[in-house]
Amino acid sequence: MPDPNFPHLRLTLKGEYEPYFKGGKKPNPEVQANRQNLAGHAGRIKGVLDGMRRADEQDLRQRAELNLPPIPAERGFLLRLPEGADVEAIVRTLGVELVAETEEGLMLVSSDDLSFAMLYEVLDAFGAGAGALTAGSSLLDIYERRDDRRKLTEILAPEVLAHWPFENDAEYTFDLAIQTATSTRDMRWPRVPQRKNETEGEFIARREAKRLAARMEAEDQWLNNAEIRVHELEPIVNHFEGRFVTGMVSDEGLKTDTGMVFADSVQVRVTMRGEGFRDVVMNFPHLFEVTLPPELQGTFQAEGAQRETAAPILRPPTSNAATVCVIDSGIQEGHYWLAPAMDSERSRSFLPDCLPDDVADEFSPRGHGTRVAGAILYPLEIPTGGEIQLHTWIQNARVLDKDNRLPASLPPERYLQQVVEHFHAPPRHTKIFNHSINAKVPCPRRRMTAWAAKIDELSHEHDVLFVQSAGNQHRFGPGDQANPGLATHLAEGRAPPEHLLEDSMRVANPAQSLHALTVGSIARKSWHDEDRRSFADDELRPSAFSRSGFGQPWSVIKPEVVEFGGDLVYSESPYIVAPHPEVAVELLNSTLHGQSSFSKDGAGTSFSAPKVSHLAAHLQALFPTASPLLYRALIAQSARWPHWAENEPNKDHVLRWIGFGLPSLERATENTPTRVTLITTEAEMLPGKQFHLFTVKIPDEIRNAALEARLRIDVTLAYTALPRRTRARRTGYLETWLDWEASRLGERADIFVNRMRNGGAGAGRNIPWTLHTQSNFGETEETSRGRGTLQKDWAEFDAYDLPEEFSIAVRAHLGWNHRETAAAARYCLAVSFEALDMELPVYERIEAENRIETEVENENRIKL
Repeated sequence: MPDPNFPHLRLTLKGEYEPYFKGGKKPNPEVQANRQNLAGHAGRIKGVLDGMRRADEQDLRQRAELNLPPIPAERGFLLRLPEGADVEAIVRTLGVELVAETEEGLMLVSSDDLSFAMLYEVLDAFGAGAGALTAGSSLLDIYERRDDRRKLTEILAPEVLAHWPFENDAEYTFDLAIQTATSTRDMRWPRVPQRKNETEGEFIARREAKRLAARMEAEDQWLNNAEIRVHELEPIVNHFEGRFVTGMVSDEGLKTDTGMVFADSVQVRVTMRGEGFRDVVMNFPHLFEVTLPPELQGTFQAEGAQRETAAPILRPPTSNAATVCVIDSGIQEGHYWLAPAMDSERSRSFLPDCLPDDVADEFSPRGHGTRVAGAILYPLEIPTGGEIQLHTWIQNARVLDKDNRLPASLPPERYLQQVVEHFHAPPRHTKIFNHSINAKVPCPRRRMTAWAAKIDELSHEHDVLFVQSAGNQHRFGPGDQANPGLATHLAEGRAPPEHLLEDSMRVANPAQSLHALTVGSIARKSWHDEDRRSFADDELRPSAFSRSGFGQPWSVIKPEVVEFGGDLVYSESPYIVAPHPEVAVELLNSTLHGQSSFSKDGAGTSFSAPKVSHLAAHLQALFPTASPLLYRALIAQSARWPHWAENEPNKDHVLRWIGFGLPSLERATENTPTRVTLITTEAEMLPGKQFHLFTVKIPDEIRNAALEARLRIDVTLAYTALPRRTRARRTGYLETWLDWEASRLGERADIFVNRMRNGGAGAGRNIPWTLHTQSNFGETEETSRGRGTLQKDWAEFDAYDLPEEFSIAVRAHLGWNHRETAAAARYCLAVSFEALDMELPVYERIEAENRIETEVENENRIKL
C-alpha cells in the first residue's frame, strides 16, 4: 500500500481564460487566383454543374428503364476546398451537406436539391462581384463523375479498391460507413459533485444515474437519423438479394438491422452481389467508407515448461475492490487461481447463437481469456504457496468463439457497445476494460476505423478506460508482400529491433484508438544457445512481435507504454523463428483440454496489456471515485525509458518501439521524500477556446543555486472528447482537442499568463522538454506531444532555473464543433518533481508551500 505520509497532492486551478493561438491561415494561391478572375471561375464551375444536371437526368431515366431500385433523392459528389478552410461554413453557404472530409482537402458532399439552386446563386453573386467572396473563391473544383477515381480512392479501403469494379455475380461482405446527420449530437456531460455526508456508493450511484439520463436523452435523435439512413439503403440491398449481417442479442432475442451507431454515422455489415455494391458505391450519396470485416491475429506459444505444484491460499477481494472486465474468449471461472476473484454473477457471452451464460474459455489448448485474466491478478509470476490477498474483481465478457475468432455476425463495434453498457451498469460501474484483441494487419492510414472510433466514443461517453494491446506480428515465416513475416525481415538484413520500424509492423487495429491506453511488449531478458538467440539482445528491449508506432492516421505515440510480454527466438541459415520457454512469460492455462494449471510458454502483447490493467486496478483502489482519466495519466506519468533508450540517438525510434516506456506501480501510486506528484483529483471540463491555469509554488529551498540540485519534471495530460468518424483531420476528428503549455525557466506566472492570453514573447529559456510542442523543438522530429489524447513530456535541468511559480496552461482548441460554448473536453493532469542526485526534501517543501493554496481551493470546491 502507498505510504500515507506521502499522498498525491492536488494541483491548484487558478482560473479559466481565453487563449491566444499563434499562427493563422496562409493565403491560398488558388483562392487568390479565383478572386482575380471572378467571372471565369464562376463560369467554369457552373459548366461542371450543368454537366452534372444533364448526367443526373440521364441516370434517373436509365434506372427507371432498367427497373433498378430507387436511390435517395439526393446527389453525392466531390468538392475540393482549400486546406484549413472553415469547411462547415462553406458547405452551408453552398447549400450542400458535408458527408465526410479527407486530409487532402477533398469533401464528400450531398445535395437534396438536384437543381443546385443555392450553388448557382452563390456562383452568380461571386461572378458578378456582388458577394459570396469566401464561398465562391474557396470552391476550387467539383468532380461530378459518380465513379471518379478520387472518390473511389477516398471511399474504398485499399483492399476493397483492389476488387473494383467488383464481379457482378460474386458475393462480397463489406462494412459500409454511412453519414447520418450534419447536426452534432449535443450531449452535455453533467458535473456531479459529491455531497457532504454522502457515502462513496451513494455518490457513484447518483452520478452514474445522472450520466445515464444525459446519454439516453441525447440518443433518440441520434438513433432516428441512423435508422433513416439504413432504411434508405434497404431497397438496394433487397433488390440485389443481399442481406444485413447482424447478430442476435441473446438475452432479449431481438434482431436489429440498424447497425452500429456513431454520433455522425452508422456502420452496417452487408453481404451482397458485386453489382449491388457497385450501385451503392456510385449512387448512395451518404456512403463514405467501404472496408472488409477485420480478421483477428493468430496466437502463439512455446511448448513444454508446464508444471503442477502446491497451491496458495487465495483470499477474495474486498467487496469494494476495483474491477476489471476482460473482453476476450471467455474465462475458465472455476480455475483455482481465478475462482475467488470472479464476479460470476455478471458474466456474459455476447456471441450470437450462444446462451448468455456460455462464458467458458473453450480456445484450445490453453485458452486465451483465462490467461489474460491471470495476468491481471498475477503480473509477475503465479504464486505457489503462502496466503494471497487478491486485489481485483475479474469480470468475464466473452466475445470470441472456440477458435479465438470473431463471428461475422458480431462486428466489434457491436460487442464493445454491449459490453460497456452491461458491465458499466450498477452495482460495480466497471471503469477498466482489458481488450487484448487485434486485427492481424496494421491499422489503416486514412481515417479512424469504426472499431477504434467506438472505443473513443465509449471512453468519452461512459468515462471508462480501455487497456488495449498493440497487436502482434504472428507470421513467423515469409508472410506476404503487404505483411512480411519475421523471417523475411531477418533475411533482408533488418536486425532487431529495426524490423519494428517497417510500415507493415505498425500497431494493429484498434490499437490506434486515441482514447485507449495502448500497450506494447518488451522482453525481460535476452537468451541464446549454440543455435538460437532471442530477438532482444539485452534486458528490457522490444519484443520480436510487438507492433510499433506511430499510430495512424496522425502519427500519434502508440503504444504509449510497454510491459513484459515475452519474446521469440530465431536461428540462421535459414532463418527460423519460434517461441521458446526461456523467453516466454508464465501464465495460467485453461485446463478444459487437459493442460496444467499454468505454464511458462506465453508471448504476446495480449499478455502485456493485462499487466497494465493490474496497475490501473491499483489506482482505482487508491482513487475509487476518480475518473479513469486519472489512472491513464498516472500510468503514463510513472513510465520511464530504460537506460538503453536514453542512450539511443534516434528518440523517434524509441517512441515508436516503447512509447513513454515501462510504467511503475510504485511511481504511479506513491511519492517519496525526493519525489512529489500533484494531480487534478477530479476530471475537469474545459470548453472550446478556453484554457485552465494551474500553478505550483516552488520554495526557495529547492531553487537555491548553492545546492546545484538536478530535477526531473514530468507532465501528463489525459483527456477525452467526442469523435466524429466522418472527419479525417486530426484537428477535426474530436469535438475539442487539447494541448498544454508550461512556463519557461525563470518565467514569472504573470508573464506566462499574459503570453497565453495575448501572445508575444515569453521570458527565460525553454525547458529542455524531450518531445515539446513542435517536432523541431525537442529531441524528436517525427511527432510532438500534442498529437494524441495522452500527452506526456519530461525534462531534466538545474533546480535553480525554476521560477517561483511553475505554471501550466491546458488549452482547448476547436475541433469539429464550432458552436460557441457547445464543445468541451474532459481531462486530468499530473505533474511530478523529482530530485535526481541528492536527498533534497522535494515532497515536504512543495507540500508546505502549496498547502494554503490547496486548502483555499478545497473550500471553494465544497459542494451542497
